[in-house]
Formats: sequence, C-alpha cells, structure tokens
Amino acid sequence: MINDFLSKYITKDEKIILAISCGPDSMFLLDKIINSDYKNNIVAVYFNHKLRQQSCDEQKFFIEFCNKNNIEYEVWKADIMALQKETISISIEELARAKRYEFLRKIKNKYNANYILTAHHLDDKIETFFFNALRGSKLTWLINMLDKSWDILRPLLNITKPEILDYLNKNNIKYFIDESNFDSSYTRNFLRLDILPKLDKINKNYKQNLANLMNYLEENKDFIDREVVKFLWIEESDKTYFSVAEFNDISKFLQKEVIRYCFYIANNSSTIWLTEKNIAEIIKFINSKWNKTVKNIKNLKMFKDWDKLYYK
Repeated sequence: MINDFLSKYITKDEKIILAISCGPDSMFLLDKIINSDYKNNIVAVYFNHKLRQQSCDEQKFFIEFCNKNNIEYEVWKADIMALQKETISISIEELARAKRYEFLRKIKNKYNANYILTAHHLDDKIETFFFNALRGSKLTWLINMLDKSWDILRPLLNITKPEILDYLNKNNIKYFIDESNFDSSYTRNFLRLDILPKLDKINKNYKQNLANLMNYLEENKDFIDREVVKFLWIEESDKTYFSVAEFNDISKFLQKEVIRYCFYIANNSSTIWLTEKNIAEIIKFINSKWNKTVKNIKNLKMFKDWDKLYYK
C-alpha cells in the first residue's frame, strides 16, 4: 500500500519529511514506511509543544527509536502556552498546529524535500468534514483533507482508527496516548468523543458512506473549479479581474463559486468564514452603480473600475 502511494510522488533518492507525534497514527505510518522501499528516504520529525508532562518521555522514546532503526531525525521544542499568551486571538490548538507546520517546512527546506507526510486517516477526514461544516465552509474545506494538498501527503486516508489500533496491538508496536485528546473542552475532541460515535447507531457503515460522499464532492469541486477558471483571466501587469457584464451572464450558482474561488486564493487556500452574507455583499458591490470603489472581505481585496472588477 505505502509503496504504491509513495511511488506516485517520491523518487528513490528524494527525502521524505515524516511528521511523528509518537501517537498510534504516526507510529503506524512510521512502521509501514520502515518496512517499505522508502525507509532510507525518511527524515522523522518530532515537535515538542511542551504542553504535556508526557512530551519529554515521547521525545526520549522518539530519539531512541530513530537511533535503533537508523532513521534520520529532527527535534524541535516550543513553549506553546507562553506563545499563546502573546497571541491571545489564536487558540492553543491553532497556534500549536501553525508552529508545528512552520517547523516541518523548515526541515523540508533544509533537506530539499518536496513533501511532508502526515498520518491523517479516514476518521480524521470525517471529523474535519463536520468541524468545518459546523464552522461554516464551502466545498473547498469540506473536502480539504486530500491524499495530496500542496506539499502535504496523506497516505492513510482510506484507513480507519480501529484498523490502525488493531495493527499496532497485534504487532506489539509501542505508541503514546495524548491525554489531552480526551478533554472534551476542546471543540474537536467534543466532536470526536461525544458526537461522531452516535452516528454508528444510525448506520454501521457511516464512515465508508461519508468517504464516498466526500469523494463525490471532490469530483464536483474539480468540475466547478474548471468552469470558474474558464471565466477568470489575468492581464494588465498581472492584475486579476473579470468583466461585470460577463459575470452577470453566468448562473447565480457559478457567480457564488467565482467569489468562493477568489476568496480561496486570497486567503491562503481557505474558505472558512466565507458566509452567504459575505457573498451577497460582494455581488451587491459588483453590481453597484459606483465606480473607482474598493471592498475588502478578509484578505480578498476588490476594486471596481467601470465594467472591470479587479481582485487580489
């Protein structure tokens, strides 16, 4: 499985940056790669958030494991709690994730690698689907967890958490349990622990059914994006714009998707918090009688110049 997946993206002499938390998911992935044709490509990376007392034990285990198995590794520490006090507008979860990926990309650059591997699995994908849907999202983030997203590869998206745990226990592979994952005061944990298990009572096959739905949504998004790209173009010293008249000739649905696509590009591949109200405001702005006017939604900046709507 791992060989087939990696052969699509990785050359035989190319380094792979592998994110390791020492939890069951990443230890499962590490074991699979150790037993693949790509063992010598691995640079295992552990990020110590210093949020838990257990982190020191995990870090020690990680270093010993890598040395025992002749795996290149990197370790970094950051006091997330202290950093969060300086940036109170960001939750600890979001800040920890941002700092972790910042470190992973530094290591990727250090080794001239093209990709970072993470151990996200089908249960994570389903959890993210509901998490983003409840926060407010368009198609982009409902299917955000893909096999390949920019420089992130996720080879385990067809595997469930119970399958991972069963494999680890049968093969006596050590892993750590992050106790904070059982704290329901965190939104994702509440969703994972209290909400999603109830779906099993409705349909035992709900995970596979949701996986099929997300694949279907991905196919829809690919088609829609192709239609949006046909509509947009870049001219005039790389200024991006479209014709207001031509915008009003397309369907109401495609108008919304054009706005969604522009917002996505402007906001670093995110459509979180792009609301129906935002979209309605933008459409109203596009069709307003005023010219030489400006409107900004988050990082999407728009300028209307007669029949042209510039955006960036």
